[in-house]
Amino acid sequence: MSPSEHPMSYYFCNKFVLTEDGSYFVPYRSEFSFPPIVEIFREIFDLDDPAVFRDVRDRLAVGEIIVGDYFPKTTEMVIQVPLEKSQYTKKRIREVFGQ
Repeated sequence: MSPSEHPMSYYFCNKFVLTEDGSYFVPYRSEFSFPPIVEIFREIFDLDDPAVFRDVRDRLAVGEIIVGDYFPKTTEMVIQVPLEKSQYTKKRIREVFGQ
């Protein structure tokens, strides 16, 4: 499971992680068979490094890492983290999805 920089439209859904440095998409075929977010994070970040782990945890807590699902067929997007949209969240969504 290697994250892609763009959503893959022929899959049911794409789990996404947006950071200030990039966008990462991991496709999955059904709503009952999706990769655990920690496995996706391990592909993007070196979570075995305690400093990186703390940095990721802290950035998640303040909304600098955005996690969600994108449904290409309907273009619906569900943001899971952060719970409340900030200006930063809205800006990154526009940059990546054009919405």
